Amino acid sequence: MEYNKIGYVEKLRALQGVLSMSTKLSEALGVSRTSLVNWLDKPSSISADNRFNIDVLYCKHFVVPEWGKQKQSFEPVLLPDHMPNNHKVFMPFLRRLSYGTIEIETGISQDDFDKAVDAKKLPKNMTVEAFHEAFNTFVTLQKLWQGIVERGESFVVSEDNIKVLHDGFMRGVHQDAGFYSQKRRVMGQLEGFETTWPEDIPEEMNRWVYKYKNAEKVEDLAESHAHFMAIHPFGDGNGRVGRALLMAQCLNGGLMPPVFNAANRAMYYASMEYAMVHGRHTPLARLIYEASQS
Repeated sequence: MEYNKIGYVEKLRALQGVLSMSTKLSEALGVSRTSLVNWLDKPSSISADNRFNIDVLYCKHFVVPEWGKQKQSFEPVLLPDHMPNNHKVFMPFLRRLSYGTIEIETGISQDDFDKAVDAKKLPKNMTVEAFHEAFNTFVTLQKLWQGIVERGESFVVSEDNIKVLHDGFMRGVHQDAGFYSQKRRVMGQLEGFETTWPEDIPEEMNRWVYKYKNAEKVEDLAESHAHFMAIHPFGDGNGRVGRALLMAQCLNGGLMPPVFNAANRAMYYASMEYAMVHGRHTPLARLIYEASQS
């Protein structure tokens, strides 16, 4: 994406123009003012985590407002005719899609992901949890693809099937795989936003299913995805389940599912926050549209 082509010194200078006091910028990034001075002098010293935080903040202040200036209409990207039943075409895409959806949550390397997917036993120097997370992600998304695209069986968007998806992702990772959370969930650094209370999750999910089970328009898919993430029904793995549902909704309608990965991760987080906090989905819809063409 375009923001990835901008240097970090330029991004920091631009953010200083918005957050005029250095203390505001340092607080927003969770670092000291001394760190900011050092980064401007030597951007190569910025860690990967801090680069991501800068990217998200830059997207929030510059990219999201630009993308959300006016309501837009996005033509759905159709699934190419040559992809179904062509393993040489769809398997590389499926691996890229699968790696991307776990990469943006766990930071697993491509090499470790490939080892987990191809391994017949636990690879060396990999935890059991990391192995299950990688392997489960690929297998769960592969089953979705095979069912919808190869066998022509539409994925029925229901609470039971959503729980089955969660079980597929989290089996061997969490004891509550396939069950709604019984505790309050938090969403990283997102302030001033509360997820659905545990006792209200079943009712809210029932409402979500009723409203979005047949969503196909890009704008509706964006609203659907943001709403699911706002509910945050599971203790962990909500992002993977939410993106799998988005994939299923797209495939049900014969559309290309979007690929979210490290390249658009910052914009994904920034546009998602904007949609959940402000109820405006145009930037997220545009991201889904652009990520469906990659």
